[in-house]
This record gives sequence, structure tokens and C-alpha cells, in this order.
Amino acid sequence: MNQITILFVDDHPLIRKAWEFFLKQDPRFILIGSCENGEEAIELSKELCPDIVIMDIRLRGMSGIEATQLIRGNCPAVKIIGLSFHLIPDYAEKMMQSGAMGYLSKISAPDEINKAILEVYQGRTYICKEVSDILS
Repeated sequence: MNQITILFVDDHPLIRKAWEFFLKQDPRFILIGSCENGEEAIELSKELCPDIVIMDIRLRGMSGIEATQLIRGNCPAVKIIGLSFHLIPDYAEKMMQSGAMGYLSKISAPDEINKAILEVYQGRTYICKEVSDILS
């Protein structure tokens, strides 16, 4: 399998650094960029054509939901995983309706994060356990 290219989007520098460190630990993944807002995410998606964008839902300025819609319109091959601290099923539903294929909580376990990336990369949808348990 080729390395899965990932763009990470979050407006908190510490969270970006933590995820960058985490993603670099798995040889299946290559972090090709990170940014702090939706506008940058759209531009970097056009420029870098990542396999996966991990997108925080609540960003300053343009929301992750709006950015997801625009990325999917501009770069239909890019797969997006929504990310939030909030375990609110409505957030997951809005992200999925905007074109995301996955949804993770910022408290998801490392194994689940890896699983979500692999599932979405292979074209399947993935909702983290914390939210899917609420939906059940």
C-alpha cells in the first residue's frame, strides 16, 4: 500500500502539533500539510491533493463544515474526516451531509484514529465509537 497523504486542519496550535506527532508515528501515513483555518484548507487541498483531510468542525472564520463542502466541490477525490471535541450526533450528521466520509472525536483512541483513516481511505464511512454509541 502507498503511504496515505494527510492534511490536518485545526485552529489550536497545540492540537495541530500533537496530531502531527501522532500521524508521523505510523509509516502508512504521511502528513503533507497542516493549517489553522478553512480558507487555508481549501487552498492546500487544491495545491497538495491529499488523500485525506482531517478537518476540525469549529474553526475561526469559515467553519469546517463550509470548508468541507468547498473542498469536495473543488477536489472530489479528497476524502474528509470531521473532527470535534463535541460528541453531538448532529455535528457528525452535518459533516457527513457536507461531504465528509468520517467523523472522529478529539478523544478517540489512537487505534480508532488509525482505523478511521484506513476505512475512509478505502472509500468506507466511519463514525467514532463515542458518537455511534449515542446514535444506537
